[in-house]
Amino acid sequence: MNPRAAYPNQAVWKKWLIAISLTMIIFTYLLPVLMAQAGSSWIDESKINTLRSENSAYIPIEQMPPHLWKAFVAIEDHRFMQHDGVDLAALARAIWIDIRSGSYQQGGSTITMQLARNLFLTHDKTIIRKGKEMAIALALERKYSKRELLELYLNAIYYGHGQYGIGHAAQYYFGKGNPDGLRTLTVGESALLASLPKAPESYSPIKHSQKARQRQELVLDRMAQLEILTDADRERALREPILLRGQKMNPSGS
Repeated sequence: MNPRAAYPNQAVWKKWLIAISLTMIIFTYLLPVLMAQAGSSWIDESKINTLRSENSAYIPIEQMPPHLWKAFVAIEDHRFMQHDGVDLAALARAIWIDIRSGSYQQGGSTITMQLARNLFLTHDKTIIRKGKEMAIALALERKYSKRELLELYLNAIYYGHGQYGIGHAAQYYFGKGNPDGLRTLTVGESALLASLPKAPESYSPIKHSQKARQRQELVLDRMAQLEILTDADRERALREPILLRGQKMNPSGS
């Protein structure tokens, strides 16, 4: 008896296994390279140069207190230092949430993807735009360091009330827009600024103080979970009196 006849499906399964393995290799290694190459063509270096040279409120990251940029990383993209521009786990989770809800609720965008969108793309919620966003993010990660990307992100994004960039935002909300003022931002103030990118108008501490404080608390909770803050630091930040354009905000939970 022919041994192969006893296992007629063995050869078929081997072919499927090879095909699946090749597909995984392509998606894991080749596709990101191809996407990054495509993304490079959508990067307009003049926009980055303009942001750096012509923005009077552009703040280098070394002039920011560490708890400021760490607050943004904690709430927006806590795996920022590990991924290559696209966080597949976060993206898969976002897609699953959107499918279950039947609406577009989660974007799954990393900090680098948000930077790509803000500098080079529109905010249309389409599959094509999301694909471009991912491709540009992969290209940016190959061109710039994490520190440079984070600095560009903080100086480019929208913080509500017509304010773009961390310098303008810190000045508008707290009167601390120059480098010396920015260094004095407290943990509570930093968490309030970090709460804005998700929905700047909805979480505006000027228009919606209670929602802003709730979002700030979420940021501080996340920082504590990631051990950026101790529990004691978190509690102090929650109780911290914040002067918002000269007006005192009530502490969170009051």
